Amino acid sequence: MGEYELITRTRTNKAEGKESIILKFTPLLLAAIFIVHAYLALNGRVPRQFWYVSGTVAISMDMIEIMFGTFLASIGLWKAMSLFHDRSQLPLDEFSDTPSENKVSHAERRRRQTVLRLLSYVRPQWKYAVGVAAAIIATAGLDLAQPWIIGFVLINGVLGGGDLSRANIGLLSQVVFLLALTFGLRQIASFFQTVLVELVSERTIHKLRSEVYQHTELLPMGEFDKSHSGDLVSRVLSDTREVEKVMEEDVDNFGQNAVTVAGAIGLLFIVDRSLTLLVVPVCIALIIVATIFKRTIKNLTKRIREAFSELTIKTFEVFSGIRVVKGFRLEDHQATEFRDRSLRIVTAKLRLARMSALYSSSVDFLMVSATVAVIWFAAPSVVSGALRLGALVAFLGYLDKMFKPLVQMSKGNLKFQQALTAADRVFDLVDRDAEVLETPGGLAPATLKGRVQFDRVTFAYGPSRKVLRDFSLVIHPGETVAIVGSSGAGKSTVVNLLMRFYEPTAGEILIDGYPITLLNLGYLRNKIGLVLQEPTLFSGSIRENIKYGRLGASDEEIVRVAEAANAHEFINSLPKGYNTEIGERGVTLSVGQRQRIAIARALLKDPSILIFDEATSNIDSESESLIQDALRGMAKGRTLIVIGHRLSSIIDSDRIVVLEDGEIVEEGTHEVLLSKGGTYNRLYEAQIRSA
Repeated sequence: MGEYELITRTRTNKAEGKESIILKFTPLLLAAIFIVHAYLALNGRVPRQFWYVSGTVAISMDMIEIMFGTFLASIGLWKAMSLFHDRSQLPLDEFSDTPSENKVSHAERRRRQTVLRLLSYVRPQWKYAVGVAAAIIATAGLDLAQPWIIGFVLINGVLGGGDLSRANIGLLSQVVFLLALTFGLRQIASFFQTVLVELVSERTIHKLRSEVYQHTELLPMGEFDKSHSGDLVSRVLSDTREVEKVMEEDVDNFGQNAVTVAGAIGLLFIVDRSLTLLVVPVCIALIIVATIFKRTIKNLTKRIREAFSELTIKTFEVFSGIRVVKGFRLEDHQATEFRDRSLRIVTAKLRLARMSALYSSSVDFLMVSATVAVIWFAAPSVVSGALRLGALVAFLGYLDKMFKPLVQMSKGNLKFQQALTAADRVFDLVDRDAEVLETPGGLAPATLKGRVQFDRVTFAYGPSRKVLRDFSLVIHPGETVAIVGSSGAGKSTVVNLLMRFYEPTAGEILIDGYPITLLNLGYLRNKIGLVLQEPTLFSGSIRENIKYGRLGASDEEIVRVAEAANAHEFINSLPKGYNTEIGERGVTLSVGQRQRIAIARALLKDPSILIFDEATSNIDSESESLIQDALRGMAKGRTLIVIGHRLSSIIDSDRIVVLEDGEIVEEGTHEVLLSKGGTYNRLYEAQIRSA
């Protein structure tokens, strides 16, 4: 960026900042003009038919003037309070002309983006959403009809406005009919509103929750390494549930309250404009109170969500490692840590409850003040006959119809802030880059022979954790190659790079001459069978777990791969055979049994390349012997890569590659490597001595 461009951009940022401040203060200036003119008009110093906009444009028609003037006044004060509150949350250097980012503006933009993204999930349900809107308008309209019927038809008509000489009892049947009709129609509209809202919210949240879950599955391994599983679970389930609660319980109420408030304000002006002007300052005060409390409550809610996520993480870790907890008698220690984290949630929620209570008390006080003021000024008018009793009753009814929804909207704002905080956490997860299994132009050859080549591959998990250095290796089709070395030498990293769980820092990996980055990721992983040191099984039956290798496999194919993995015999010995439920992570089976099921699952893919990542390191000798027999049978026609911990399990390999500090230091058969007396010989003798 040149010096001239830098100076120009800096000046532009300064100008934009000043324009932003001017635009924020302009509504306050207009509001002040309207308030002054309103005061003068009400005191008879300015003709009521003239109200001035910015001192230049004259507007007539009393009711429009008053509504428009008070509306601009409220907007002006709201903008002013928002500006004051936003500035009060920033450090002093935010007032300077330096082109620094406005944190509050960024937060506002992010909140708007979150709302728009949530609405994008509602868009497919737009037909039902239109039905919800129609039901809301109908419900609100029928609600607003009742005070009019009671005030003007019943009290002024039937009861003569308190003057029994003017009573007309013949209108009573009409009053009863109208009240019954509006009540019945309102219940029908409310029924459709409830059903349609539930339909829209459930379909919307189902789509959101499913997409978040699927996106999380597709996150690269690096993201899972950086994140706690409990935090991911909390975002996928708990945070989406928070959004769901607001959509189910509050969105339609907010819409109905907004329509009711708008209608009630209009009807208040129609019934008596002078009394309505007494209420306007309270409405402005409500907006100010909501603005002051909004950000504080959202920050408290964010702390609660984060504390709950930490509690979920702790619970997940303890229950996953419950055997270690019990084995080391850590129950009391873990329970204490759980209580400490739970107490943080309690503390944060108590602070939120205090703020919410203060907020509610402020709103209730304003509502009562307005009602008292109306009664104080209206009662003498009723007594003198200037205001009819029915009009006062209708006015109080509409005042109630305006204030109650306003209070509900202002209190509902707290829940919206909680939902937006949860939605921010959800979309933060969605915005992380995910793996793409099928890319346009990606290669998917009809067959792979299984030639694997690592060409000068370097990889590091972090700036200071270089694991592989200039690693080169060629594995021929049908060859069995074992990779051995001490812990941390980089053995499992070779597997992770071949599966594209991670990408090399330098160099490339090829299969049958194709760079694996050009192969479709889904295709690549379908052609590689992987059996890990810790076999991962899922809740369900043995049949279902083997079938994960290829979901469309027949029962005959499942039995065939189980036999090849030496698992068929022990499976048949179980009471329900292949339909036996194995529990969470297969806890009802031994490690050796779980490993053989994992091998059967890998075989069902019929992969060109088969990888065993220290698959026999945690099992007994008998299970190891059965797995070695299975390996010899599976190696025919396949490239087999064995990451060995027990050197006794890789003696028969065609070639053994020895890694040390991320580099190949030796390579050859078992006998050749022993004769060299190098690293492999040292590892082998160490295991013989410890046996």
